[in-house]
Amino acid sequence: MGPRLAVSPQQLRVLVPPLVATSYKGSSGKVGVVGGCFEYTGAPFYAALTALKLGADLSHVFCDEAAAVPIKSYSPELIVHGCLRGAPEVDLAEVARQADEVSKWFPALTALVVGPGLGRDATMQAVAALLLERAVRASLPCVIDADGLRCVLERPSLVRGARWAVLTPNKPEYGRLAGALSGDAALDPADGDRALLAVAESFRDEGGAGPAIVQKGATDLLCDGTQLLECAEPGCLKRCGGQGDVLAGSIATLLGWAKAAERSGRLPAGGPPPPLLASYAGCLLTRRFAAAAFAKHRRSMTAPDLIDAIGAVFEDFSPASPGEPGFTPCQ
Repeated sequence: MGPRLAVSPQQLRVLVPPLVATSYKGSSGKVGVVGGCFEYTGAPFYAALTALKLGADLSHVFCDEAAAVPIKSYSPELIVHGCLRGAPEVDLAEVARQADEVSKWFPALTALVVGPGLGRDATMQAVAALLLERAVRASLPCVIDADGLRCVLERPSLVRGARWAVLTPNKPEYGRLAGALSGDAALDPADGDRALLAVAESFRDEGGAGPAIVQKGATDLLCDGTQLLECAEPGCLKRCGGQGDVLAGSIATLLGWAKAAERSGRLPAGGPPPPLLASYAGCLLTRRFAAAAFAKHRRSMTAPDLIDAIGAVFEDFSPASPGEPGFTPCQ
């Protein structure tokens, strides 16, 4: 694998679907978020609302019944399904039933986020793992974040060979992945690029396909086992809860767009693979959201401030109307 590569905003804008007169509800994406338990209702809300604010047309949350009413109360814009039921003892028939309630929506989704606010409940974890297995089989773009990463840590085969999956570990989560999956007892997560490559390669199948890994940090490093990208876009010094959920919702939306762009032939040849390109775009934009929010709110910045910044930041990145000053075509 070569050196760390950077990607220009011009390479990323091609992912954004144009707004045209023939657009219809759903043509800019429909994102689902699996997560949300009694204790953690904010995380899935932030991920799902970010998808809408970035430009997805519809956003679903599939959560524990105890989280449904709070999440519904946060915003009428989200479609909330309280179809999950936590339980310390795992009943496989019940796990399958709950997974069925979510996966029946897969044909209506363009991307899935698994993990925000999921918690450690054994049944919720089992349902999430089964949904990941089904989503990978259906080639549904997936972002696996937070407690969803525990499913992968326990069963790496869930995403082995999954080209349209993206893992977004923070520093402790990445350390656990690197320690468990590198296959090299002498390899430490602090080994940097070498460790990241080894982790990414451990997920690749015989055909060379595998998920992208976003190693979040002072700079974000992204790797799918073939290329290593570095996103050094300035962000902010404040690290508030929920920033990772904003990133997950952003990447999921962009993954859905990337798959549609690949299918339509809009992507130029020779660039990074579409899932890696979408992940990079999510990192760059989230850093810009954070910088804009911090510039306005400083130490009082919280996740909703990042979400409030999305509209203006994204308009600057990819203007929606060709009639407005500063418009740059996506192609």
